Formats: sequence, structure tokens, C-alpha cells
Amino acid sequence: MSALSDFFILLGQDALLMEEYLQNPETVMRAHGLSDEEIDTVMSGDLEKLKSLSGDGDYKAFLLVNHGNN
Repeated sequence: MSALSDFFILLGQDALLMEEYLQNPETVMRAHGLSDEEIDTVMSGDLEKLKSLSGDGDYKAFLLVNHGNN
């Protein structure tokens, strides 16, 4: 599993982490070891790239918190 997938699983299981993420997503992602590319992809909401970075063969649907990106 990728660091990105691991992070989203943890985010879904930890309400305090989710609160921190809602306040400052980039800082929280960086603190959990996500790369600049992974962070940029999450912030952009690019689903195809998210699939690719999270391991497309083992793709899971994750609810992404969108920070004003349309």
C-alpha cells in the first residue's frame, strides 16, 4: 500500500487528525510523510492521478476534503 493510501485510511479512523487536516491540510500531509507530488495531487483533486499514486491496482475510493478547488 502507498503512503497516500495509508494516510487516507488513518485520516478516516482518527477524528483528531481529521480536525487538524481541516485546519491545515498541507502541514498534516507533510507531517505524515507525503511527498510534494502527493500533496499537490490531493490539493488539486485530480482523481486519475490520485488513483495512480495510491496504487491503481489496489484502488479504493476515499472521500477527499476539497479545499475550495472546483
